[in-house]
Formats: sequence, C-alpha cells, structure tokens
Amino acid sequence: MKKLIAAASVLAIAACAEPAPTEEAPEEVVEETAEAPGGPGTYEVTYADGSVGMLTTTEDGTFTATLGEESGSGTVSEVDGKVCFDPEGDDPEQPTNCWTTGEVAEDGSWTSTSDDGETVTVRPVEAGE
Repeated sequence: MKKLIAAASVLAIAACAEPAPTEEAPEEVVEETAEAPGGPGTYEVTYADGSVGMLTTTEDGTFTATLGEESGSGTVSEVDGKVCFDPEGDDPEQPTNCWTTGEVAEDGSWTSTSDDGETVTVRPVEAGE
C-alpha cells in the first residue's frame, strides 16, 4: 500500500507545481511552460524496482491509485511547496505522504521524490492509452 500512496503522491506534486516566472521569455516558451503536465488526469508511475502503477486525480482534490491488485484513494493538498496525499481512513500505518517534483523532460515525464527519499518517474497517460 505504501507504493500505492507513493503513486498518488507524485501526481499531485506536479498538479500543484507552478512554473517559475521568466523575464522577457519568448511567447513559445511561455506557452510550453503553461502546458506542463500535472493537474487532473491519469498518470503512469514507475518505481525503482520496475513496478508500474496508475494514478488518477480529479479537479475536486481527490485521487485514486492502483498498483498490481492494490488500490486506494484519498485527498491531495499542497504543503510548503510539496504535494501531500492523505489516504482515506487515516490509517496510522499510512500517514500523509509528501513529494517534491523535478523538472519536466521533453517527453512530458518527470521524477518525483518523497520525503523518505523514494524516487519515481511519472508520465501523463493520454486518453485511450
């Protein structure tokens, strides 16, 4: 279940991250930055051991995540520039999990690192994939 919460966490980070302002940036660059991935949608999350989970976030600040046969859901919030996931039920063994996102790569993916040091790769999933 810890990995499942990790999957949810990475997405929310990207959803809440705002691009850094740039001075006198060409219009093309500004448009690209504005379209950076994150926010409501579906994402593939790949862990260091090669396992892959799916994460879906909604506009109302909730998430659902699956990894293998496990699934979970809860709420997402931003705390100190990090995206934090709070699984439903507030199980003490599943505390709120906070993540920091890295730079977005040319293919639209990014890495995200938990407060515990776990790093995953997140990739937006296009509708129909």
